[in-house]
Amino acid sequence: MMQRWGLASVALVVALAPFAGAPAEASGGIFDNCTAFNQKFPHGVGKKNAVDHTSGTPVTTFLRSNKKYATAMRKNDDLDRDGDKIACEKA
Repeated sequence: MMQRWGLASVALVVALAPFAGAPAEASGGIFDNCTAFNQKFPHGVGKKNAVDHTSGTPVTTFLRSNKKYATAMRKNDDLDRDGDKIACEKA
């Protein structure tokens, strides 16, 4: 009986695996570009005291997390091209 549940559990995990993460996210949480990044973080991720540098309306709804920002930048420094300490800010 135990073996039957074990195989059923494995089958369920395998069946649900394609739905587990963002499809544009590469392995290890590395994002290829801001389009992929914004699938997980719709308004971007910035340091706690970051302010959006823009000529229009600044984005204020980004996730504020020094740790997540540092991780994103360590994996792909192109995510903050304008250098305002907000990765992939988007209204």
